[in-house]
Amino acid sequence: MALILVLAGCQQTPQQKLIGRWYNDDMSIRFRADGQVSLFTRSGRADGQYVFVETQANSAQSVSENLVMDVLREGKPRRMIFDADFLGTDRLRLSDLTPNARRKFDPAPEFAVLRRSEEAATSLTAVR
Repeated sequence: MALILVLAGCQQTPQQKLIGRWYNDDMSIRFRADGQVSLFTRSGRADGQYVFVETQANSAQSVSENLVMDVLREGKPRRMIFDADFLGTDRLRLSDLTPNARRKFDPAPEFAVLRRSEEAATSLTAVR
């Protein structure tokens, strides 16, 4: 019984699992516990705030707008809307649900699979 309580206490909420640096060949995103986000893509750097709302487990057939990022890139505000789905402990799929109006100015793939960085999830070191 004690082992079950210990294991249950160690589980992270989806909000806690999101904290840290995620990357692939095209982008790097750092989510901080205080709601700040830094996004690095080939289009440049964007910094701002994010809101992540816990949703029920996603399936391949359902998507939900559970991650919103309001960022500034080159002094211009951008609202980016995603369905964020954890694919295990070290993979995150971001499906871009942003309306087409933004895509004309800031094209993005329909989805991206990111890998969790090896560095500590709550580290505040600069993104390389």
